[in-house]
Amino acid sequence: MSDDETPPGDEPAKKKQIVIEMQGVDKRHLALVWQKMKQGVELVGDEAYIGRSLADHPEWFPIFDTIGLLEGEDELPDGQNPFAHVTFHVVIGSQIFHRRPTEAEIFYRMRLRQGDERHDVIHMMINVFQRHLVWAAQHAQQTGGKMDFDLAAYGKTLKSLWPLKTKRLWQRLGHEGPPKAHG
Repeated sequence: MSDDETPPGDEPAKKKQIVIEMQGVDKRHLALVWQKMKQGVELVGDEAYIGRSLADHPEWFPIFDTIGLLEGEDELPDGQNPFAHVTFHVVIGSQIFHRRPTEAEIFYRMRLRQGDERHDVIHMMINVFQRHLVWAAQHAQQTGGKMDFDLAAYGKTLKSLWPLKTKRLWQRLGHEGPPKAHG
């Protein structure tokens, strides 16, 4: 650990730096999980929410069958990138599973109790997460420094949204209703 790094657990309460990457979650890992799913092998640990993320997108099953066969551009003709999209699903799944931030798991449970579909809740969270991610990237670009993702601010945003009715929540996020995410 370098002198400018803070040991885990010693971060200031208001701001925590996180790395936005899923170690080991690349196309090869997705392909491995996909093959296990097709063979009926039980998924454990992070494979469970990776598998769930893949299973939530039946429209892309033929694409998942070719993971790793083709290098290069992953964007579909309609502009969607299945691998980037599934990666966001995995990031949100990890937040919920690990309760980091705690508000992620609470938001997820509260939205389900309010009757929202599980997949739509994930998309709500992706929307909020991407907004905070973009802000952190823009701020880093402006200051010329490293990117700090304010986990506490992200948690506060989730907390401010969880009591809203579904339509109002999507409106607060700039949509008339649930946006067509894919498919």
